[in-house]
Amino acid sequence: MSPAKPAHEQPGATPALVPYDVYGGIIPDPTKADPDSIDWQSPTPFTLPLRLHNTHALHGITRPVLWKHAHGPAQFPMFPAELPHTIRSAVIDHGLVGAEWVPLLRRGQYGIALKSFHEQEEPAPAPAPATPAEEAAARYIDREHVVRLVHVAFGVGLPDEHLPPVLQNLIRHIREDPNP
Repeated sequence: MSPAKPAHEQPGATPALVPYDVYGGIIPDPTKADPDSIDWQSPTPFTLPLRLHNTHALHGITRPVLWKHAHGPAQFPMFPAELPHTIRSAVIDHGLVGAEWVPLLRRGQYGIALKSFHEQEEPAPAPAPATPAEEAAARYIDREHVVRLVHVAFGVGLPDEHLPPVLQNLIRHIREDPNP
């Protein structure tokens, strides 16, 4: 825990496993539930339409705010500190928040948080590797750019054959260098 923030403002960690009940909801405190009724699953983000169900927890920082699945009995606890971010960042349509949620673990309690917009974006596709011809063309263009810079700096528009021998050798080495 960071000394700069109190415990209720600490960011949640991604748990190794998340306790789910028989309805598919997250159990906030698995020590208070029947161990045989807990289904431990990996913490994968999920997309469900949820509605705010119980906000009595706003009277204290240790009790969770409860969200309920719009089409079933599953309930999902949320830490009270996450609620303002969710309300400001989510699109609420007729009381439902249809977003991507991630399970969190904070202070030994399980809950959910709204997945941030940056995390929801699909990663950019990796660029296709360049063909050997494209790589050679890119090297040639880069080398010709260097040759032009040498001409501008030292030759002031003279053709290669009228440059001093040192510059002619430099330009030849730039153009013929096998290393990129």
